[in-house]
Amino acid sequence: MSARTRRVAVGALVSTGLLLAVLLGIDGDAAWARLRAADPTWLAASFAVSAVVLWARGLRFWGLCSRSTPTQVTAAIAVQNALTRVTPLRLGELSLPYALHRVADEPAAPALVHLVLVRLVELWVLLCAAGVAGLWWFGAGQGVAEGVLLGGLAAMTAVLVWFRPLLRLGVTAVTAAVRRLGLDARPVIAKALAALAEAADSSARLDARRRRWLVGGTLAVMALQFVLYGCLLRACGLALAPAQVVVGSAGAQVAGALPVISVGSLGTHETGWTAAMTWVGLGFTDAVVSGLFTQIVTLVFAAVFAAPGWLALHRAGRGFAAERPARVPSSGPAAGPTNRDGEGA
Repeated sequence: MSARTRRVAVGALVSTGLLLAVLLGIDGDAAWARLRAADPTWLAASFAVSAVVLWARGLRFWGLCSRSTPTQVTAAIAVQNALTRVTPLRLGELSLPYALHRVADEPAAPALVHLVLVRLVELWVLLCAAGVAGLWWFGAGQGVAEGVLLGGLAAMTAVLVWFRPLLRLGVTAVTAAVRRLGLDARPVIAKALAALAEAADSSARLDARRRRWLVGGTLAVMALQFVLYGCLLRACGLALAPAQVVVGSAGAQVAGALPVISVGSLGTHETGWTAAMTWVGLGFTDAVVSGLFTQIVTLVFAAVFAAPGWLALHRAGRGFAAERPARVPSSGPAAGPTNRDGEGA
């Protein structure tokens, strides 16, 4: 058995184990009845909101780029989302800086650092929202709930404050893990790790304008994500309070962001969702079913958006290849949201 086959097998076993852990003990008849009663109107609304989320993610990352256009960034993120959902250790994330470098000559090292920073800010915003919603739902004086939420927020704040030294440690750890898994033999991954190490040693920083763009864009993206999950819960026939939606979906998103050796977020999403939703009072069967439902539907959405995204990148790549010898680095759109100087995070 080859190393690649072993990795796929391990990922499938981990995903299967996590899924079985949440599926055991549910009422099968009640679960099937819940799925059959899915509301197509709320599903259509969910698809529309998902499209807006993709557009918002594209604009947010474009504000951190130096050469890419909004269309190119949004197309690359559409492909990245689909790949991340079906690759172990979230390796699909690396497709974003790779694609932007190929189609727009976007500097790879800053793009990788910006990607890491975006994910950290997302987790920070998620924990802030979950902390506020948790206090609203549980009320003051709930020691365990407050401790978990506020403790996680404090940890993420520290990570952002000491982003640079922690990034260097993280690059070292990821490089060691990739080598142990035998993935460093792939040229794309080896180049990505080298670029990330180079960017981690850079002294460049985001200017104040781009920091505001990053935080504001992330707030918009996360708010839309909560709306999306609220629509999906409605499609399942579950009308939850906003605080329950925020805490429950935040738990799933945090769990899905973990670099677990599984098939994408399969298994991690469901376990995180089930744990968080039952924590805020949803019945176990409804929590498991809605977790599976949101996983399947969002995966379908990701696949639908990835197809035109890939075609857009393919067309942009051909045009870029034709003009590249005479290309002069530009400073980006004249009315862009940032100074477009191409500096690292």
